Amino acid sequence: MAIMPGAVNKLLANQARQGLMKSYQGVCLHTMVGSLAGTDSMFEKDGTVGTESHFGVGEHGEIYQWVDTKYTADANYLGSGHVISIETADYGGSFGRWNTAGDNVPYWNAAQIAAIVKIIVWACTNHDIPIQQMKTVRDRGIGYHAMGVPGNELPNSLRGTRYQWSKYAGKVCPGKNRISQIPEIVRLAQGGAASSDTAPAPKKEGILGMTKYSGGKIYKALQALTRGKWKSLYIGKGSMSILTCDGSPYLAQVYLTVTGLKPDETIQVRFITASYKKGTTTKNNGYYAKQEQHGSGGGTYISHTQIGKTSKGKNGRSNRLRVQAWTDSKTAKITSIQTKFLKG
Repeated sequence: MAIMPGAVNKLLANQARQGLMKSYQGVCLHTMVGSLAGTDSMFEKDGTVGTESHFGVGEHGEIYQWVDTKYTADANYLGSGHVISIETADYGGSFGRWNTAGDNVPYWNAAQIAAIVKIIVWACTNHDIPIQQMKTVRDRGIGYHAMGVPGNELPNSLRGTRYQWSKYAGKVCPGKNRISQIPEIVRLAQGGAASSDTAPAPKKEGILGMTKYSGGKIYKALQALTRGKWKSLYIGKGSMSILTCDGSPYLAQVYLTVTGLKPDETIQVRFITASYKKGTTTKNNGYYAKQEQHGSGGGTYISHTQIGKTSKGKNGRSNRLRVQAWTDSKTAKITSIQTKFLKG
């Protein structure tokens, strides 16, 4: 059997009739257009007669496993015998209600990202899948449903082959916001590969076992940017620090809404660690990799995730995690910012 340690066992009945996996090309990310509980109820009702996925991830990072990964799950249509599938919650609760007729799926939150990383690390380690992003539907690694959808990213020459992942043309699953987060999810999984859970029981320690969660409120104060210079951003009234570092590992996430950024202009976002002590000059002492986003006709939205672990401050100083932005635009302004983190 291939059961992930730490996942809630929701194995559907009569899985053997699905047939064994033919190969392990990769891991495919989906979105539910619903909640984990609702999807679980549907899968339990239909069993392996309907369409099902190997894994499900809930709003708060819960992980359900519906199908043993040695068997096929049907979420990827003709490619189901070659792909491990992960469904993810996106509706209700903190996601709110949104127009499901369009490409409006909200971003994965920090708890979901941590759970997805766990599944990817376990699945790739146990099934010899490279932890790399798929550039086309024929690659090996980590991909998303729309890559194999007719009328979307699937080339016409591959219709009717194992690379056709949906019978319905034009599907955008898991949505543009979530697709934009996949490069960082892959990067996080590459960093977590050494700490994959292979023991009989999951550990409550380390970067992939975080338990402390902060949702963070949306801060809507207008923040002008200076062209060609990095600027530390306020995440609340008078506050720049996302968290105070105490030696624990963390996964931090920031969402920005930007106006005035033209299509030929860019914004870059990065996390930094800063040495802070009241009444003294703050010193930036560590810089993480940056993410770049091009402008759009209206508002521009950017999501950036960072995993890390830093030491405590010394001599009465504390190390703080902050976020900075840089742009080549004269008119770009940040109109809202939200941060979330997992820690411990």
